[in-house]
Amino acid sequence: MRCRIGLASVLATIVLASVAGAQEANSGDQRPDIRKLSQDFNLPHDDISPWTFYPKSNIKSLSTTEHRGLLTIRDAGHGQDIKGVPGDPIRIGQYPLPWEFQMGMLQPESKAADAQTNYAIGINIAVTFSDPANWPQDRTQLPPDTHTLQLYVVRIGNYGELYRTGIPQLRFGDLNYGDPSPEVYLLWGRGDLAPNVVGDWKIPYIWFGYQPPEPGQFGAAFGWSWSKFGGPAQQWGLEDIRFRIRVLTPTKLEIGFGYGYERGWRMRTIDVSRFGKMTGIWEIGPTISLDRWMADDLAPKLKVNPTPVLDPPNPGDHTYYIDYAHFFGEGPENFDHLSEDFNVPGVPADSKFFIEDDVMAETWSHPGYLTMTSSGKADGYAICPMVAGEMTAGLAFIELDKFKPPIEYEMAFIVPDDSYPWYFINTMDLTDTKGRLHSWEPGIQNIPGKGRIFIDGPPKGPFEPGTNQEISMVFDQPVPQSVLTHKPLRLLIQVMDTTHVRVGMKGAENDPWYFSRPFDTTNVLGKIAKFNLPCIVSYIQDGSGVGNYPHYQQLLIDYLHYRYGLTK
Repeated sequence: MRCRIGLASVLATIVLASVAGAQEANSGDQRPDIRKLSQDFNLPHDDISPWTFYPKSNIKSLSTTEHRGLLTIRDAGHGQDIKGVPGDPIRIGQYPLPWEFQMGMLQPESKAADAQTNYAIGINIAVTFSDPANWPQDRTQLPPDTHTLQLYVVRIGNYGELYRTGIPQLRFGDLNYGDPSPEVYLLWGRGDLAPNVVGDWKIPYIWFGYQPPEPGQFGAAFGWSWSKFGGPAQQWGLEDIRFRIRVLTPTKLEIGFGYGYERGWRMRTIDVSRFGKMTGIWEIGPTISLDRWMADDLAPKLKVNPTPVLDPPNPGDHTYYIDYAHFFGEGPENFDHLSEDFNVPGVPADSKFFIEDDVMAETWSHPGYLTMTSSGKADGYAICPMVAGEMTAGLAFIELDKFKPPIEYEMAFIVPDDSYPWYFINTMDLTDTKGRLHSWEPGIQNIPGKGRIFIDGPPKGPFEPGTNQEISMVFDQPVPQSVLTHKPLRLLIQVMDTTHVRVGMKGAENDPWYFSRPFDTTNVLGKIAKFNLPCIVSYIQDGSGVGNYPHYQQLLIDYLHYRYGLTK
């Protein structure tokens, strides 16, 4: 199954606690939780704790009520950069590594009435290598031995309509990909933390218009392009630009950029070992450039002839928007942080998951669900959780000698109608003490005319039930069709101990579980040493070939919960 999409295997289970000893060792309530630093800015009041923004002298207003779901910022026009940070610096070791920060922003209004509309918005991080005993009390002052990095989306010039002259020497240039408008969008890094991040990232975007317009063509009189799409120019959508920082080890970071609800990130690795080991993250969060950096420092680095004379950002002229600021752990010890309820529309579907093959994944068309829509040109897709670990940089094993069972994974989902064959499974590998992998893919299959059934492996054909030759779940009574067709259907996968696994299914949240008999792995693989977090895999099997009619198959995922414990 994995070979059909090129999956590395993943998805299975995560964690609760029922045995007293396991509860004491693994209880999430006792672990420092970096997720408490997150903010969605969607409450009906202006409390944004634990976040703070400074300098106060250059902030005219901060509001989460003016545009619900966004932090709206207006500057006071004093020419000082604005930064947002969690209330306290983050000490290395305060939270289990690796952990991650993700942030979404919207582009400011791009059609001002003046000649230039210049701005730079992005992410800031200040890493300190100093003894915490020497850290200042004033949050706005950097500790000794601290290095910084900012990654900005930079907008220079203006939309070329009528009197908006922008930066004329940018028109039809290499820097703006031949755009007839006198403007450019860039992803630009600066700071002394990482030389490989500094400068132009050369992230392309697409413009729509004439190249160049001929006399008499619509738009030719002004020579503008009508819209921009992709990269740092992404705007006018439900999601614009987003940034990502991963703190992997005391000497290694990653920083990345994404846009829209298209999945994927442009990432770069930062090795800070030349400075020593990090002791803390003094600043991390959004930044808005409002000083003369663009005018004095950036302009000559653009390599445009003649060097453009750039105006600094118009003081007090723009309104800036921050969508969300999310922290979460992403190591095996924090696999429960992968839990998602998908209750915040607009948050990218790939925030915590790899999403593979022919599917659009988003959270806004059906609020409260991750909606997966297939075009039909391919017959399947997969969703795999991102966990830093031994397998690859993004996939990991849960080792049972380190993370004591019982461990379980629960999901609720709505599958397509029953008019055509499909199946939906969770692919995971159980690894024995000799390092051998044993595949297990619990899920459901729909066979038109016969109904839905529970399966342990991918079917060999549209009308042949999926089976597993090694690990097979047995229900004392078949799961009723009333449960299998419930919207949503709930599936529970349990690693009960080192020799037993079990599945459960139910419809409504308050219904009892239909449990399989616990499967004893002793005679098949011995003890379970570790397992992969499951990948969700879904396939259409109607045999109709390429095309999307009449399907536009949609799978809706209500939630994915990973936890220690054993639901009964």
